Amino acid sequence: MKMIINPHSQGLRALIAWGVLFFPMIAAHAETPVEILGRLMEEHKVPGVSMLGIAGHQIAWERHAGVRSADGEVPVDADTVFEAASMTKPVAAYAALRLAQDGRLELDAPLAGYLDEPFAPDEPHYEKITARMVMAHTSGFPNWRRGNPLRTAHEPGTAFRYSGEGYLFLQRAIERITETDFESHLQATMFKPLGMESSRLLWHDDYHETAAAGHDADGMVKPNRRLYRRPNAAYTLYTTPRDYARFLIEMMAADRTAGHQLDAEHLLLMLTPASPPTGRDLITRQGVTGEGEVRFALGWQIEPTSSGPRFRHSGSNGTGFRCYSEFDPATGAGLIIMTNAEGGRTLWQEMVAAISPP
Repeated sequence: MKMIINPHSQGLRALIAWGVLFFPMIAAHAETPVEILGRLMEEHKVPGVSMLGIAGHQIAWERHAGVRSADGEVPVDADTVFEAASMTKPVAAYAALRLAQDGRLELDAPLAGYLDEPFAPDEPHYEKITARMVMAHTSGFPNWRRGNPLRTAHEPGTAFRYSGEGYLFLQRAIERITETDFESHLQATMFKPLGMESSRLLWHDDYHETAAAGHDADGMVKPNRRLYRRPNAAYTLYTTPRDYARFLIEMMAADRTAGHQLDAEHLLLMLTPASPPTGRDLITRQGVTGEGEVRFALGWQIEPTSSGPRFRHSGSNGTGFRCYSEFDPATGAGLIIMTNAEGGRTLWQEMVAAISPP
């Protein structure tokens, strides 16, 4: 398993605070993090994992383990592309807030007003849904309609209900505002300015050489892989941990003056609680569990920890990918874990519990 440490990164103490990551001695564990990762990959039948840590607002370390596909021998490396799944949503939310900053999207105006045709015909509450509600998951839409007419489960804005449909609704509004497809818009306004060169919202031929295969719960390659040919703001981001780290570093940047960035006001808006309690579990980190309730801001979940709020999002696609990201703006630290198997969810949960600071 390969490890890369940036010798020029700031804040060695921050790196050490993040679980003395990938060094041979950890007081709280008999196992080293390397041993933990290897054991978890075997236990949960995960063929490949790519992890990255941020310290002092810079990429501080990387670890790549296993293979891209259980049917081959190509190792996971820094260039391996994974499906970020629902970690697409914070990226989409950032793009929406950037339009709000420019006065092109009103966060509390009905999204229906931006479209030429209805997104949810015959749904009486549809025209009340706003961009803020979508990003906080209070639109009332289900996660996916799955062939059924799209209906809300409650009055928009009154309760938490996680929804991919809401993000697709937001995407349609953004495409109408910008008069371009969502992939092209993100390439021009986010991916290229941030140097996210491996990232796209739809399949590219280059990925035949770099992408990991998805695996089932037994660690077997999932047959007839679905390749995303249309962008979807809820789940179709193809990326690497390095690319996604550039997005997290952007989220934590103190200087907000670059033309592509959210200003301080809109960044604060993105990181301010906007939903009722979600009922989601707090993460126990190195034996310590925070107090309070998990809520959504605009795109990110906010988890109270013993050291302050931690912002997080996970991803799970039916194609066999599980991933996780978190960051702490107060310290400039972050963590990204991407896996190519259904067992990756339990792996990242146990890995975060072992190495993430409380």
